[in-house]
Amino acid sequence: MARAVMPMFSASCGSTRMMTGAAPDMPGLSHGPGECAMPDAGSTETGFWKTLGSRLEGAPLDAIKLVAAVLMIGDHVDTILLDGHAVPLWRLGRIAFPLFCLAAALHLARGHDPGRYVLTLLLIAVPTQPIYATAFPYGTTEASILVTLAAGTAFAVWLAKAGAWRHAVLAAGLACVLLLPSLAKTGVDFGLAGVLVPGAFLLALTGRAGGVAWLVAVIFALNVHGWHPRGEAPLPSAMFDAATILVGVAAIVLFAMGLQGRPRFLPRYALHAFYPGHLLALVGLRAAGFAIGS
Repeated sequence: MARAVMPMFSASCGSTRMMTGAAPDMPGLSHGPGECAMPDAGSTETGFWKTLGSRLEGAPLDAIKLVAAVLMIGDHVDTILLDGHAVPLWRLGRIAFPLFCLAAALHLARGHDPGRYVLTLLLIAVPTQPIYATAFPYGTTEASILVTLAAGTAFAVWLAKAGAWRHAVLAAGLACVLLLPSLAKTGVDFGLAGVLVPGAFLLALTGRAGGVAWLVAVIFALNVHGWHPRGEAPLPSAMFDAATILVGVAAIVLFAMGLQGRPRFLPRYALHAFYPGHLLALVGLRAAGFAIGS
């Protein structure tokens, strides 16, 4: 399974923006009039998750995205320049994609417009794909993480409205990932498991029954059929990586919550250029000889 990750963008219903922009914050996880609400009669929203969502606004959300971007750089340095020899960088980099999915789920739970977000993401994905294909050997056979996140967002919106069917759909998706790995590698980075992650986060954040359990299961599935460090058995490696992700995400969220009340600090549209830009920089370094085996 591919190893690249991509920063998340979002758009709100009233005043659309990318996640790096400066749109008005939306309180808690409310679904008020005029928002892109995702009603569900089976929802059992809990105070804990609603409180968590309300505390991850402004600087805390930007901190989550910034940490994810730094972890992503480490992963890509290992992949593009170090030929996979810096396993700690890669292992920490596994935390980045779920963090971006968490950011997406937070915006969706607050009623941000998923349709405009998906369209914007796909528009960015088209010119980015050649850079992605140059940076990674698997880039010629699969779409970048931008497409994974776009598909994951669309799936998350559907899942939030699916009622009791969501459990059957998630179970079928996980069964496909675990039992049919060739089918589960859907032609996008992180495959089918990656598409499931934003929806699992959204279910957990909105307190729907089984949301946390599904999130843990999906995070495990994300690591089962991917690349594993040399000499490591796939199953123990996947379990260790899943634990690393869950503990890492929790620790980063706790750190970010310490910034509650502070305004956003990321420049507007900074992450738009960051993903293709950092890949171009790493490809340039590799071409200049700053890579193992070059």
